[in-house]
Amino acid sequence: MSRRLVRGTAAAVLVAGLAACGGDGGQGSGAAERTLTFWMYQDRTPQAGQVIEKVRQDFEQANPGVAVKIVKIPKDDYNTKLGSAVAGASAPDAGILDQPLVSKYALDGTIKEVPAGLIDEAGFYKGALDTNRAGGKLFGLPQDQTTVALFYNRKLVPAPPKTWDELKQVAARVHAADANVAGMNVPKGDGYGAWMFPGVVHGAGGQMVDDAGKKVLFDQPPAVEALQLWVDLLKSSPRQITDSDKPFENGLAAMTITGPYDVPTIREQFPDLDFGVAPLPYKTEPAGNIGGENSVVFSTSENADLAWKWLAFMNNAANNGPVADALGGFPVNLKAQVVAGGPEQAAFLEQLKVAHARPAVPQWIQVNDEIIAPALESALVGKATAQQALTDAAARTRSLLGWNS
Repeated sequence: MSRRLVRGTAAAVLVAGLAACGGDGGQGSGAAERTLTFWMYQDRTPQAGQVIEKVRQDFEQANPGVAVKIVKIPKDDYNTKLGSAVAGASAPDAGILDQPLVSKYALDGTIKEVPAGLIDEAGFYKGALDTNRAGGKLFGLPQDQTTVALFYNRKLVPAPPKTWDELKQVAARVHAADANVAGMNVPKGDGYGAWMFPGVVHGAGGQMVDDAGKKVLFDQPPAVEALQLWVDLLKSSPRQITDSDKPFENGLAAMTITGPYDVPTIREQFPDLDFGVAPLPYKTEPAGNIGGENSVVFSTSENADLAWKWLAFMNNAANNGPVADALGGFPVNLKAQVVAGGPEQAAFLEQLKVAHARPAVPQWIQVNDEIIAPALESALVGKATAQQALTDAAARTRSLLGWNS
């Protein structure tokens, strides 16, 4: 749902097939004493594959007698194949796992808890690390991360707004100057908009749920104020304008919220658009959302000690930058270097410092897509007030989760 760069859709392959690197997937001339199997998404690019292959080779060189067999699966098929492998007791030793699935797999007993002392938790972005927590325990390592920020057309918005009030003022000024231009491409009530929404809620000092206390909180004032912000912005940002094709890119919306994955496309397809990227405006405190992948060790692994060693190796200061870039995101290790990016990356990195993990609730994807998304849309199209929409959504969520408050 974070809409990172689209992966390929070829059949699953092994790193052994990376002819550009001459890799052998761990099946070298010497017999390995132990073989570790790691599942991940298929390479976005040949260069990404070369990065992963080099990390594999470096790990094997540092650990004689060990072979790492990397199986790469198209992202669209990954969760289904992984689920089948888990159900059939044939899961790999370790693998990539989308952030919202960590809590489900952790509470199901499918993945192992991170061994004490494996990493220095202070050396990682808090939001990224928190995406691996369930029941207060750590069940995986963040692998890469992404987030969204405010894109603004410099011709229409010389200086980006920093607060909600400034955002509304700027949007109103743009639309007043030209009725054919929207101040803001306001997010919609769909899965993507619902994924972004918690970052706005946290910007008002709120949170979506208290998972430890089993309390739903997105019917409380901070969340209601966040949704009301989007409703208010529609006054200067009519959907008659923003429902057009690529309204921000075509100069019909002065601002939009999206992620780093859209920067290359805009640069390539709209070279004349002079735009900037800034952290999200907030009400009481800087905040944002987070997406990306984690890496976990499966409970059926007979090589758990080696698997954790491999995951920590991919996440060390030297490797995490290239690996995260290969996966299409930013590094999670605070000492890792960002491999690529233009001037826009500064805003995203600032945003990641204040990013909040999604609730550690196994059913969160369902809550996001089937309950919160339509509630947002209900308020945005005027079928309900922000309070009514979120009150109803919160009641449905409590019923789904079996929570009393």
